[in-house]
Amino acid sequence: MTTTSPTPTAQHERIHPVTIAPGPRAVTTEDAAKAREAIADLERIERLITTVLVILGMGGLVFTAVNVTLFAIDHHTHPGIAWMLDPLVSLALLGVLFIDGKLAAHGYKPNGWPFMLRWFAGLATWLMNCWASLYPDGKFTGWPDRADPAGLLLHSVIPFLVILLAEAGAGYRKFSTGKKQHHQNILEAFKDQQETKRRTDAEARSRQQEADRASKEAERQRAADLAAEEKRAAIEAAKARELAEAKAREVQATAEAEARRAEQARLDAEARRRGEAEAREHQARIDRETADHVAELERQRILAEAEANAVTARTEAELKAAEDAREERRRAAEARRARTAETTAVLPEATAELTAETTAELKQPTAVPAPAATAETRKLTAVPTAHPTAEVDDVRGAEAKRKQIEAANFEAAVLIRMDIQPTRKDFAAQYGRSETWGRDRYADAERHMTEDAEFATQVIAEADNRARILAENEDEQVSA
Repeated sequence: MTTTSPTPTAQHERIHPVTIAPGPRAVTTEDAAKAREAIADLERIERLITTVLVILGMGGLVFTAVNVTLFAIDHHTHPGIAWMLDPLVSLALLGVLFIDGKLAAHGYKPNGWPFMLRWFAGLATWLMNCWASLYPDGKFTGWPDRADPAGLLLHSVIPFLVILLAEAGAGYRKFSTGKKQHHQNILEAFKDQQETKRRTDAEARSRQQEADRASKEAERQRAADLAAEEKRAAIEAAKARELAEAKAREVQATAEAEARRAEQARLDAEARRRGEAEAREHQARIDRETADHVAELERQRILAEAEANAVTARTEAELKAAEDAREERRRAAEARRARTAETTAVLPEATAELTAETTAELKQPTAVPAPAATAETRKLTAVPTAHPTAEVDDVRGAEAKRKQIEAANFEAAVLIRMDIQPTRKDFAAQYGRSETWGRDRYADAERHMTEDAEFATQVIAEADNRARILAENEDEQVSA
């Protein structure tokens, strides 16, 4: 069997075109095993080259670090950063040598900037190491005339070994890559050979299986035709039975649908009647509660008016009693002043006593302001007399009005809390007041709820109590 190797990748084909020429000899399993072993050996050699280059580079970095650091310090570089010069230059050199070597295995030929970078880094490392040997006196004179040959040799070995080993490694990798490609082509040819044999065997098995399947398909077709005939007969019989059963089910479903519609109509009518009864009952309950609430408000208003009238009557009685007492004291004082005037010339001592007595009586506390002496009295005698000259404030009904306002403020706050808000006109009418008065009560209620914590607590408690009573009434009606 003639075998040709597969076409390699375009990159490898340009570098190492390797082709296994067609011939009578096929690739054997032994050839494939040798190719795998050769590829493994070549890969170990490449790893060895890389390891040696890295070890030599790191060793050279350590070896040259001291000389380069001293060189930097001698040329006015701070010791804290002088040590960084050699690692940076050496790492640049090692990096470019290692990368060039790796890429050289794939056909890369470094030139231009990579060439300048490699030789600049190498020469810079070499010059910084050998500067003290080239110019021992520290004076640059062009061509060194007092160079130290031993120092030059000592400090030139490591840099040139690194550069030359990297160049040699690139050649080793090129050769290794070519050989690996050659052995890889052998393996590919062996795989193609095995794949061709597998395809041939598979085709033979497929042809045999196809023949077997054709025979079985013919037998199955005959059995299927017989079964289909039997099935058609069974289907015809089943269709007849299903048609009869479907007709019976349709009649039964129609009857059941009619019964369900009738039952649903009855349930709907019952639900409507029940809903209407509940709505009427709910409305009646609301009307009763509203009437009770209005009656309670009217009762509270009547009580408030009665209390206000009582307070007004008491206030009037107290004012009248105070006025009578004041008038009585005034008449007694005038009588005493008359008697005093008659006896003034004869009994000055008695006049003095009478004056003191009159003054003491006039100084007794009353519900009205203290009276002042008139100009006429001051002309007749030195004894001060008093009679009322200031008006007493009219407080008739003030206490009743205050209590009514407080009660209205509290009721407005409770209604706001329960979210039951009649119009301000209706609310004021319950107290026999105007709409403006009702708006003032709601404004005062909102202000007290915000500013007076105790007032707010009482309002919340009353609103919750009323809500609970309403809920209990609703539950009792539902249960009934």
